[in-house]
Amino acid sequence: MTRKLLFITFANKQAYTGGGQGAQRNLKSLRIVLGEANVTPYIIQPQEGPRSLGQKLRRLTGVLKGYLGALNDESLNDIMRLLDSGGYTDLFIDSSQLGLVARIVRRRFPRLHIYTFFQNIEYDFMRSCVLEGRDYLHAFWIPMARHNERCACKYSDKFAVFNQRDATRLNELYSCAASAVIPISMTDNYHDDAPLVDIDYSQPREALFVGSYFFGNTAGLRWFCDQVLPQANMHLTIVGSGMQAFAHDIPSTERISIYSDVPDLTPYFEQADFMVLPITTGGGMKVKTAEGLKYGKYIIGTREALQGYEVDDTIATVCQTKDDFLRAINNFHQPYKFNAPSRELFKRKYSFEATIEQFKHLLQL
Repeated sequence: MTRKLLFITFANKQAYTGGGQGAQRNLKSLRIVLGEANVTPYIIQPQEGPRSLGQKLRRLTGVLKGYLGALNDESLNDIMRLLDSGGYTDLFIDSSQLGLVARIVRRRFPRLHIYTFFQNIEYDFMRSCVLEGRDYLHAFWIPMARHNERCACKYSDKFAVFNQRDATRLNELYSCAASAVIPISMTDNYHDDAPLVDIDYSQPREALFVGSYFFGNTAGLRWFCDQVLPQANMHLTIVGSGMQAFAHDIPSTERISIYSDVPDLTPYFEQADFMVLPITTGGGMKVKTAEGLKYGKYIIGTREALQGYEVDDTIATVCQTKDDFLRAINNFHQPYKFNAPSRELFKRKYSFEATIEQFKHLLQL
């Protein structure tokens, strides 16, 4: 029997949701495993622009129903129509923010195989967004996230997470055992055949931070620029969507260069001696860490930045304090800008091809 799968995700431009690259990886993997013609994506779109009074009331009604991730009655009706007419055998829900979809679909289609991918433990992530980001107007996200995750656990057949920390937390919160731990992975589009470039130790180290402008990145980065950078022998390049706004968060200095919305990250990675990732909050796995490994970068970062990655001291140094970062940076001694062990780890564990078999196992193929 041919398997036919409906893939549900959402396109949300708010930085809090994230997961865009993880969603693309999941969809591409499922299309390879089941065949492109047998996987249909449905993307829940957010409301763009100013809302009319009627739209605001409908949004309020959706919140009262527990809808997260731009879910609304219209998108739910679309999903039901697709399942009614499409001959689907499987439903893949790409975020536990959409756990209510699992509950609603299960009641109408009891024989459908339902999978939910926990890109974060959303209850913990929303608490972090609200409390650490001081976004108290969105405190209602916290109970909504917990309700959706409970529904995902109760009404899905299988669950996948990015790392063992999330698998453990899933069990602690909901007594729900993860069916698979599938780390973040990405297409390997980097050609590493260029000659090795020596690091010039007569000059300050060239460090790179990659990430978009939202509190999960900027909180730790602001601390780093205030506490570490003044005493570190380095220049910091910051690259990421919307990051021009970060220039207003810190004092002006020639030791920091900021670039927003660049078309190609490759030159920035190649020019860097190492990556610095002072990330202090979040969930799941950090895509920027996998990108650094792909480009063969040594990484100096927090435990959070390296969460879920199997690194050793040939690949990364874990830092939790100001002194940790200063020691790691000022004592950095790698010979080349390209770090071969980082690149080899990426190809072995975090390239797109490395995780395909785990999707086959999840779908019992």
